[in-house]
Amino acid sequence: MKGFQLNKIVWHALPVVGLILWGVLALNNGLWYDEAYSAALVRQDLDGLIAITGNDVHSPFYYIMLKGFYHLCGGGNNYWSLKIFSLIFAFGYLLVGKYWIKRLYDEKTSVYFMAFSVLMPIMMYHATNARMYFCGIFFFTVTALLALELYRGEDNGSLLQWVFFGISSICSVYCHTYQMIETLLLYMFFFVGILYKKQYKKLIGFFAAGVAVIVGFVPWLGVTYNQLMNRVGDTTDATAQLADLESRMNILPTYAKEWFSTSETPLPLVMYLGMGLFLWLGYYAVNRMREKREYAAAIGVAIIAVTACVGTYMNCNVAPSFMGRYVIFGFGAVALLYAQGMQQMTSKGMKLVVWVLAVCCFFMQYREELALDYNTELGCYEEFLENTVQEHDVIMASSIHTMMLSVYDADREYMIYGHLPGENPFPVQETFTQWEQLEDILGTLWFIGNDPGLLGERYTYEEAIRFHHMYYDFSVYKMIPKEIQ
Repeated sequence: MKGFQLNKIVWHALPVVGLILWGVLALNNGLWYDEAYSAALVRQDLDGLIAITGNDVHSPFYYIMLKGFYHLCGGGNNYWSLKIFSLIFAFGYLLVGKYWIKRLYDEKTSVYFMAFSVLMPIMMYHATNARMYFCGIFFFTVTALLALELYRGEDNGSLLQWVFFGISSICSVYCHTYQMIETLLLYMFFFVGILYKKQYKKLIGFFAAGVAVIVGFVPWLGVTYNQLMNRVGDTTDATAQLADLESRMNILPTYAKEWFSTSETPLPLVMYLGMGLFLWLGYYAVNRMREKREYAAAIGVAIIAVTACVGTYMNCNVAPSFMGRYVIFGFGAVALLYAQGMQQMTSKGMKLVVWVLAVCCFFMQYREELALDYNTELGCYEEFLENTVQEHDVIMASSIHTMMLSVYDADREYMIYGHLPGENPFPVQETFTQWEQLEDILGTLWFIGNDPGLLGERYTYEEAIRFHHMYYDFSVYKMIPKEIQ
């Protein structure tokens, strides 16, 4: 009875625990490059947002929702709202695990599902990342659980279930290109399952949902094709990068780092322990699935694996653009696999070891993320802008990556050195390509980057400020015209 009551308390508490632990990482203004990209996009008008995402590799679905939420929270240069938006989807995912997994399995499986979702370092990383990943995780998980519920049902499923399945599928394919592949694979497995059980009447709802997804995605299908062709056609340094990937043979370790630790602040111990837990719990999960003849978790992991193989092929033969986090959308299957493994494990001692290792991995990575988000020297840069940079000064960035700092003071005049990619969302007034452009500057020219010598023909320079922010070291230089000297 006590054990039952404890399970009930944990079952109720876990979504709140996850919200609190992840929420601590959201209440700050620290953005890395991809997050700054999101911050710049939401400040664009709607036409600009759609045009920029069309030139890049994304759909505008997530960014349009993010833009609405950002302005609802007041807009401005405080970007905590962007992180809160991901946190909302993360909390929704935990609620799905709490209620839906319990309904499809049982309460203990639900507890394990939520616990491993909270403790997995990569989930903590994406829960407050101002990117589309947790939005995608939520919609793919909902789509997969709807498919499982419809597959298990003895009847043909209600109209409402099929409608929600179609809507969630449309949202899923719009979140990310590789999530579109995972959703397609989910449909394929679902179709095979319907045929295997000879539930042919379900094919009506299945094909209706499939047609709805196709029709719903048609407006963006041509753009997706052009994005792919642009990626294939972009041969700049591609051969060297592909050779480098193949020679170092680091593809699988990179994926493992992203899945079991975090991509930008990896901890080898966390990564290896995470891989060990996956294999350990996976062994028990396979035994349980064979006993129960219920293979949803295995199918989900297979979808992730096949999609990762597609991405690996793209990396080695087309363009080095795939990363391990691009298949994170199917993580719910991994959490379910862990839950199945824990259900099969009978030794309390072994379960305790699993919990200790999982908790240790979480807190080691959690400490790194706290330090990353709260030990930033961004305040030094903001103070520099306020006290040193004057109204008529111009700030030149050496590349689109150093332009990310412009989101913290988007009203100033910015210029970027050299070629500017078409997908740039940052507030650039001008692209520097010839010296005459600098003759009309009334104030001081400041250069953000590591090589101010790019302007050495006309300028000398002195370092004004150096600081560390997120994963990067930045230097800002005061450029001094040589004729003044």
